[in-house]
Amino acid sequence: MVAEYRLKEAAQQWRAETAARLRLSSDEMERFEHEHGDEIAAILGEAMPVLRARGGEVPDTAEDFAAYDAIAERERPRDLTTDSAVLSRLSLRIDRQLAQGGSEWSVFQDTAREYVVARAEAIVLRARGWDAVALLITRAPVIAVIASGTVVAVRNAIGDLYIHPHRLSTLDHLHADMHRAETRVMFLISEMKAPEPTNTRESVVRFADELWRLAGEPSRPSKEPRGR
Repeated sequence: MVAEYRLKEAAQQWRAETAARLRLSSDEMERFEHEHGDEIAAILGEAMPVLRARGGEVPDTAEDFAAYDAIAERERPRDLTTDSAVLSRLSLRIDRQLAQGGSEWSVFQDTAREYVVARAEAIVLRARGWDAVALLITRAPVIAVIASGTVVAVRNAIGDLYIHPHRLSTLDHLHADMHRAETRVMFLISEMKAPEPTNTRESVVRFADELWRLAGEPSRPSKEPRGR
């Protein structure tokens, strides 16, 4: 799992930096970790849900969902700003991932295109009364649904919807509205003048400009397929 790998890397870095700062030998560092084992374990335990959320991994426990709260709070104002500002931020993400050695397909399709689509779905969900936010995070974009100031549901990049364990009996209707949003956005893409984006920044911009504009317009039920 990505979170476990990142946690292992962070732990190794902390170990090296701590040993250097305290001027500890490897044996002394081992004794230090043994003496403070409970505190270290508690810190690592708290970090795991956060790392899982940053990587877009599937939330399961209440702690997993809580870890999405800070991310959603950070992303909400960015998602709700102007389309041009969102595209500027997405462009910076493209540059950063390419500079880090990401493949063009992964950067432009798995990140850029999927975020454009996720944001369009969030726009449709907001029109239906949900507080939905598209999250541009490490691995692949996801949608978070917020209620009473906390994340109560997460839709991952492959379309699976996960609901907070304390809200399972209260959000059944979200499944239907999420499906309607996905269906509407798929319909809009099929009717758009702008083609699917290729591995260029310009194609992503054209695709996003038209899709987000159309997603914000009132739906026309007579012309759109109905979700089951």
